[in-house]
Amino acid sequence: MNPKTGSLILVATPIGNLSDVSLRAIETLRQADYIAAEDTRHSGKLLKTYEISTKMISLHKFNETEKRAQLLHLMQNGSTIALISDAGTPGICDPGEDLVRACIEQNIAVRSVPGANAALTALVVSGFATSPFSFYGFLPKKRAERLTLLKTIADISHTTLFYESPHRLLDTLSMIEETIPRRRICLCRELTKLHEEITRDTAANILASYEKKTVKGEIVLVIEGACLVEQTLTLPEAKALVEEYIQTGMTKNEAIKEVCRRYQIHRQSLYRTLTSD
Repeated sequence: MNPKTGSLILVATPIGNLSDVSLRAIETLRQADYIAAEDTRHSGKLLKTYEISTKMISLHKFNETEKRAQLLHLMQNGSTIALISDAGTPGICDPGEDLVRACIEQNIAVRSVPGANAALTALVVSGFATSPFSFYGFLPKKRAERLTLLKTIADISHTTLFYESPHRLLDTLSMIEETIPRRRICLCRELTKLHEEITRDTAANILASYEKKTVKGEIVLVIEGACLVEQTLTLPEAKALVEEYIQTGMTKNEAIKEVCRRYQIHRQSLYRTLTSD
């Protein structure tokens, strides 16, 4: 590695409350030669609050290719670039991910100043199992692709998380109700901000509470793992679930097969329960 080569430092910034920034993050932003920011106007508020005068360079999804080349050139000539996103840890669901890979390919040092992260914050307040877990970023924009992913999540035995936008929230909750109606979810909105909301319930109940609201802000959805449901599902509950599946259009045999597969129930036991009335 060229000793004159600069470096890239990923600096975590607050996800809402501006007080949630580390002393090291402030010092790193002050000492960097440049700050690469997803939205310079948004990040300017943070920099003004902490009297950081470092020059900013915009790096967003519309100029990523052009600005990546510029930033690499600066680092190859000795500059230190601090990378920040609009909120939280950069490189997660934002343009920074590609810049990190490019730096590694060019033998440019990459370091991180850790801090706030919306997904991990939501995970630890959900009350669901925290290890292991899967994070999917933003769900696909196309409804069919979202439905396919949710059907996959239905069979995952550990906690899953993803981000969702306000304008798709109701549709996504409806799809969760359709695919995993009995699973508990934790909806986290506007984490660390003044109007923070954390709701733990089934998709149907959360959907009912949000249908008459104007949904705004950043959202993280946390879905409980399937294994927790499987351990507590009784035969009468399984019978009720079969009837729910039939209501959605499944045949009786299809519904029985699906419940037995998903909840590891012996088929003959469930048949006897269904015919005992």
